[in-house]
Amino acid sequence: MKVKKLRSPADWEKLRNSTKNEKELIIFKYSPFCPASRYIEHEFRDWCKKIDKNDINIVKVNVITARKVSDNIAEELQIRHESPQLIWLDKQLNVKWNASHYSIDEKQLDLLL
Repeated sequence: MKVKKLRSPADWEKLRNSTKNEKELIIFKYSPFCPASRYIEHEFRDWCKKIDKNDINIVKVNVITARKVSDNIAEELQIRHESPQLIWLDKQLNVKWNASHYSIDEKQLDLLL
């Protein structure tokens, strides 16, 4: 499954508006400088390659280069910022699941599908 990158608050707003009531949304926040982030990003990327779902959008947010986007998401969803972090939203954009660091697990993600 293709993973898109969110780079600006406008990207987030556009995605949020186009996704609502249509698709679930998985947001993966990461730092390219954090060893835990790099490890989890690799695991998450492998998981994304295995799934084939048309009713889910998956996006990544680099918390260093797109900090404003990361902050906007945290504020809007009222979820404390962490990195790495995975936030899974249902079709109404309500939080379905949220985890950070090594709690982001392929088995758990499979259960949520």
